[in-house]
Amino acid sequence: MTEDKTHRFGAVEVELSERHPDCGRCGGEGILSARVPHNLVNARNETVRGFTIIVLCPRCDIGQPEAGALISWFTVHGEVTNENLVQAAELIHAWASVAKSPPLNEAALEAEIQAWREGDL
Repeated sequence: MTEDKTHRFGAVEVELSERHPDCGRCGGEGILSARVPHNLVNARNETVRGFTIIVLCPRCDIGQPEAGALISWFTVHGEVTNENLVQAAELIHAWASVAKSPPLNEAALEAEIQAWREGDL
């Protein structure tokens, strides 16, 4: 890859970049990140639709079949190119359709809200 590009696979957006994303679970280097739709239920029991970023991590996700197939694909191919984009897209879509967004960390959210209120963001 020579430049950053965003590809859309249905409702999933994948950004291909020279820089690897950090895994929010283990802190290690991930392979790719995807922006996927998800829903939350708020305090009024209403569904709030939004998007979250998920990271494909070779350490955290290897035991999940769809992730394992995609991790193996990246091990063999190294990067997504115009020549292998269709094959990569099929594997990315399979992974993103079963990947779980991390649970909401309410303490971290409150800390971020407080930092914003204090002008620290």
